[in-house]
Amino acid sequence: MPAPFFDSTASRRDAGPESERVAGKFFCQKGQKVLPRGVTYGPFQPNATGESFPKPAQLTADLETLVQMGFQALRVYHAPSPHLLREALRLDLRLWVSIPWTDHVDFLRSRSLRRAARAAVQQVTQALGQHPAIAAFFVGNEIEKTLVRWLGPARTQAFLEELIALGRSHAPDRLFSYATYPSTGYLVPRNADFLAVNLFLEHRESFAAMLSKLHHLAGDRPLVITEFGLDHLRHGAAAQAEARLWFEEECRAQAVAATFWFSFTDEWFRGGQSVLDWQFGLVDAQRRPRPAAWVQLVGSTARTSMPSVSVVVCTYEGQATLAACLQSLLVQNHPALEILVVDDGSEQDLATLVSAFSGVRYLRQEHAGLSAARNRGLAETRGEIIAYTDDDCIADEDWLARLLLGFTDSPAVACGGPNVPPPPRGPMEAIVAAAPGAPAQVMLDDVQAEHLPGCNLAIRREALKAIGGFREHYQTAGDDVDVCWRLREAGGQLRFVPGAMVWHHRRRTLGAYLRQQRGYGEAEALLRRDHPGRFGLTGGARWAGAIYGENGWLTDLSAARIFHGPQGTAPFQGIYQQTQGRGSLPVLLTGSFGLILFASLTQQLLGLAGLPCLAVVPAWRLWRQRGRRPYPLGWRGELGLFLLCFLQPWVRGWAHLQGMVRLGIMPDLSAQARPATRAWVFPWLPLPTVERAFWSEHGLGREVWLQQAEENLRQQQTAHVLVDDGWQAYDLAWQVGCWGRYELITVTEEHGQHRRLTRVRLGARLPLGWLGLAACLVIVWPWASVPILFGWLLERWRCGRWLDRIAAQVGLSPQRA
Repeated sequence: MPAPFFDSTASRRDAGPESERVAGKFFCQKGQKVLPRGVTYGPFQPNATGESFPKPAQLTADLETLVQMGFQALRVYHAPSPHLLREALRLDLRLWVSIPWTDHVDFLRSRSLRRAARAAVQQVTQALGQHPAIAAFFVGNEIEKTLVRWLGPARTQAFLEELIALGRSHAPDRLFSYATYPSTGYLVPRNADFLAVNLFLEHRESFAAMLSKLHHLAGDRPLVITEFGLDHLRHGAAAQAEARLWFEEECRAQAVAATFWFSFTDEWFRGGQSVLDWQFGLVDAQRRPRPAAWVQLVGSTARTSMPSVSVVVCTYEGQATLAACLQSLLVQNHPALEILVVDDGSEQDLATLVSAFSGVRYLRQEHAGLSAARNRGLAETRGEIIAYTDDDCIADEDWLARLLLGFTDSPAVACGGPNVPPPPRGPMEAIVAAAPGAPAQVMLDDVQAEHLPGCNLAIRREALKAIGGFREHYQTAGDDVDVCWRLREAGGQLRFVPGAMVWHHRRRTLGAYLRQQRGYGEAEALLRRDHPGRFGLTGGARWAGAIYGENGWLTDLSAARIFHGPQGTAPFQGIYQQTQGRGSLPVLLTGSFGLILFASLTQQLLGLAGLPCLAVVPAWRLWRQRGRRPYPLGWRGELGLFLLCFLQPWVRGWAHLQGMVRLGIMPDLSAQARPATRAWVFPWLPLPTVERAFWSEHGLGREVWLQQAEENLRQQQTAHVLVDDGWQAYDLAWQVGCWGRYELITVTEEHGQHRRLTRVRLGARLPLGWLGLAACLVIVWPWASVPILFGWLLERWRCGRWLDRIAAQVGLSPQRA
């Protein structure tokens, strides 16, 4: 009997039995986990009927060949032709369809382009959304990095999310995503079903490191590599075959949910012409196979030489979920040496329940708390590795195999993986799944962790015994944080393994959720006593790493700090610093002594109405994510979530404060505050901008324009010319005395055959102090608005002339912006 495998999208769609569905970090089909292996196909020069595919006879031969190569999926870049649909259905090939639209130009400035994009998505999803050969749709593919920077990452993300919502309304039983790439790695629609990445790296070590990074971006959703290949023309047949082998090995080892090799054939048509200087195909344009087409690929993550592992399930009144937990442990692809259930004094008859599972041992102790039960499991088992999980968890079938790979491939003393909420058992559990305060890992980098949640935690026996096991005064929570900190203090490393997934039920009622958060607050007080140096003056834990919640990609790009590289040219771009996101902000704000004191002062100043002020802010931030929940809530559920976001910080913070008082703990006044991650910048007022567009028939673009502009400014001895260091929203900037600053940004659109359109935007920023002075002057003497307006118009005209002059100097022709 297979392990239970939940459909994360079941509550959103009524998919047919053949449709792929999201199941945590993987896909499932017909209730079973699937790992699709695919290849890209096309784009091709349009045939006689105008379809962007080969002639029917050639297409049929191609599909039969790639099925013989072992592929089960095909990624195409245009809407599939009727013949392709028929043949894919006959050969049981799943189609992942990209929907093309004009995404290589500034589409946000043009209503007609946006309408055309919506129409393309609507037309394709309406026509194909119910076809049984279709698995997924992509609403875009690799929007160019400098164009995203020009458009604004948040605005671009919002438009892609709009397209996904539109497509899903017409094809609710199909998967949706956008294919990003490392140069815009931050651009991930928050309502996508999976993270799709086109990734071309020539070295295995770099590729493996990038997969670890991408898993954190994906969060609890599947990671799909939608393009990967190696150029036969430049690297040769042997290197291409070797790359395909290690590509599949790394993807299987690191739990990539689906893979697509780029490409099936060298025949490739783009920008109105055939591409002849790249040869990525498994077969050449004449369909002659290369060695890479027939490499023998691995099919399992299991290894023969792995340490023995004992699984310990600690339970207290867990009869509702324990059976499913044990069933999942008995069908692991890598079986455990032993499975032990430690009953921490439940009043219910759990012994009878456990006795129904052959091979599972049961021990009962008087109620002593979670840590005591974990220590009992350590004492009563024999494995080299002790894998702990909770009675409300259901392990993925490869959970143990992937955890053990984490130990065999590294010197880690502890490994853990994600805990994903399964489909809710009721409306309240759906609300709790979206609420803050769920167990989360804390990462020092893409692999090493500072904290791993105890519901999915495996520890080397000798390392755990060396630190004295779990401290038994942690009776309900905090034991995992304490043991992780002590393991690291003893010199051990903690490793996060993205594929070692367990389903973890959230609390089913409001009371259970608030009791859990109260327990977390009490545990924080104990942690403060045991680890005073790890807490700041205001009471929040001082993590060295970054907190990852259950939805890693639900990132508000409007509040993110993105590294684009100098003038937007970095090949790998991403979010390096940002404000605390969903799930972590309320906890950090309210697990603190300082907040309670400040709230008391607020109450004195504003009365009872002042108390909720601090909680309203994080609640509002979470409410902004409506429509992008793990599971749909409806308006009543949204109100319930808002209530939880309001209550959770105060319940947890008050329990923390009560625990401090009970334990006689005072804030550590010697604690040093963390240095600010971002310096305070005096506010500026952005003034209306001047835009120009310049055309070139000879391949000239923004590079020559920016070089000439910088030389011109320096020749004029303009003070304080600033060149973007990778963190700014401009390419060039320069100060104008104390009056303000000009900022300039550019982008070049590719229009094929060396034709390029360069857009330039010049904006001014004025200190708010000058704005206040001008406002006062207009109030005192209204006629002052006339010279102010005239001066502003004159300056805009002068700036436009300067932009045109720079373009003329480098041979660019003016066009309408």
